[in-house]
Amino acid sequence: MTIKEVEERLGIPRASVRFYEKERLIDPKREENGYREYSEQDVATLKKVIIFRKLGLTVSEIEDILDGSKPLSEALVANVTRLEEQLAELNGAIALSKAIQQSTTDITSFDENFYFDEIGREEKKGNRFMDIAKDIAQYQKSSILDHFGLADSKGNLNTSVRRAIVIVILGYLAWGVVRYLLIERTLHSFFIGLAIPLMTAVFLAIVGYPLHCLLKRNPKNAKHEKWIIWAFALFLCLVLLDLCTKYGW
Repeated sequence: MTIKEVEERLGIPRASVRFYEKERLIDPKREENGYREYSEQDVATLKKVIIFRKLGLTVSEIEDILDGSKPLSEALVANVTRLEEQLAELNGAIALSKAIQQSTTDITSFDENFYFDEIGREEKKGNRFMDIAKDIAQYQKSSILDHFGLADSKGNLNTSVRRAIVIVILGYLAWGVVRYLLIERTLHSFFIGLAIPLMTAVFLAIVGYPLHCLLKRNPKNAKHEKWIIWAFALFLCLVLLDLCTKYGW
């Protein structure tokens, strides 16, 4: 069947079908004329994908389930735990949102000191709110992937998770090969070359968010944040390479 027929049958836009195809959750055959032909098996797989996505599973989790690398029961247990945590966070946020709605008309009359302390008191009682630490984790993830060209600035992958991992690994191996060919043709030299960008990536993951905050204080620098961090990473790589050469590592 055509993508239009799949679209009508499942009630989802063809962009979703294309996305799941790009993520290799389905692999329709191509006819001689170049058009894709979707089978009943493709439709059945798409139904599973839609169900699992509506339950809250990630695309990567669904991919693992479909290829058999993760049992369905294991994925669902993790999903239920995640949803229960989100529910606990939402309950606290909902209750306080209602309280603010009843007592505050607009932002000018909003008492930030009272509600800041109120959240602290509720958290001490064991009540939960949205975890803002996830913002830092999301920034670190999106920033690192963005620097490698694997995702946009919002952290949306431009490629599948597995392909992203393969690309990064190949990049590290390339550094090792370059050092092996240009510096010293030994296995030790190869592994040092591989370790340099890896150490740089780890370091950037640690200092990336503070550096981001520092650059944001200066609007001129903030516009060029990506290139500044890239230059910083290159400088760090060169320093590590110099140290390795100097001390014979």
